[in-house]
Order: sequence, then C-alpha cells, then structure tokens
Amino acid sequence: MHIIRVANVYEPKIDAMPPEFRDVLTEQDVEAIRTGSKYFAKIAGDNSPKWLREVLAECAKGGYELQFYSSGDTPYRPYFRFYSQGQPAISLPRRKSVRPDIPAFLRQIYSVIGVFRENRFDEAGGLHEGDALVSVSETGMPVKPGSDISPDSAIPFLETYAGSQLCYLPDGSGAWLEACEFRRVDDLEHEIALYFEALLNGTRI
Repeated sequence: MHIIRVANVYEPKIDAMPPEFRDVLTEQDVEAIRTGSKYFAKIAGDNSPKWLREVLAECAKGGYELQFYSSGDTPYRPYFRFYSQGQPAISLPRRKSVRPDIPAFLRQIYSVIGVFRENRFDEAGGLHEGDALVSVSETGMPVKPGSDISPDSAIPFLETYAGSQLCYLPDGSGAWLEACEFRRVDDLEHEIALYFEALLNGTRI
C-alpha cells in the first residue's frame, strides 16, 4: 500500500499553519508566500535559460494555490500551483543538496526551482525533485536488454506527459527512455528547452 497526501492552504498565514506545514517551509518559501506570485518573476537571473525565465514570468502573471504534497512517509513539501496554462506547480529548492554528478547547467536550474509539475500530482509530466534524483535501475523502471546505456548510470530528471524520461549520463550527454528503450540525444540542454517551449506554446512533447 502506498499513500499520497495533498493539502490545500487557502489565504496562507504562516504563523497559523499547523506544524506539519510550517516546519517544512524554507526562508525562500516564506518570502514567496508573503510576496505572492510576482515573487517568481524575479528568481531567475540573466544566467538562467530563456525558457526558465519565460515559464516563471508566465506563472507570475496570475495567482496561485499553496499545496502541500507527501508520498508515503515523507514530510510534506510545499508547492505553488499557478493559474496559468494547465495549472503547473513549482516547489522551490530544499535544504538538501543535489547529486554531485549532476551537469552544471542542470545544477543551475535546480538552484532556481526544485521541482516543476506540469499537471496534477497524479499525472505525469515535469522536472523531477532535484534533491531526490536516482538512477533508472533504482526507480524500478523496466529497460529492454542490449542497450549500450546502463540503467545504473542513467539519471532521469524530466518526464513528459506520455511518461518518457529524459536522463543525463556520466559523460554529460543524455538519452530519452521511451517504451523501455534508450534513445541518445545530441544536446541535452536543447531537449529540455524543447519541452518547456512546447508547454509555453500550449502543446506537449
């Protein structure tokens, strides 16, 4: 048995929240709650990818719902679910660090946002938790034998609505895991940009 818990907090007042919600907030979460959606328009600097700045600017245009999500026995994690296309949700970076083998450009993205959920919590799509990335083999996802890419070294970090997984590899390159098979990609950063640019255009990949 596996339990998923989702709690919505309307018109959040930090001091009035139950400890199970208040205690998991970082200083950045608190500032975002007190500032409102416009907070997200300023968190990506000029060194951030264009698509990230545009996604955050789009989210900042409207309001949000504060949601707390927990899977199994993990503590709640706060998410800001925006009233933009598809109602995406963003969780800010947590205190736990990312993996040491993560590519530099991806480390920079995860320094701005910790998670991006394209859809509701029970649907696929989005950027995985940066502080909880594991190899394909550790996730239990099936892979057909015979590939020159090892499931032990491929780290999935982005998922499409259809469930395909974009992975980074030890040499800094990448591959999609689609229908249990790996497909190498020439430019990992370009693949991420294509995913988010499609979302901004109201489509999916």
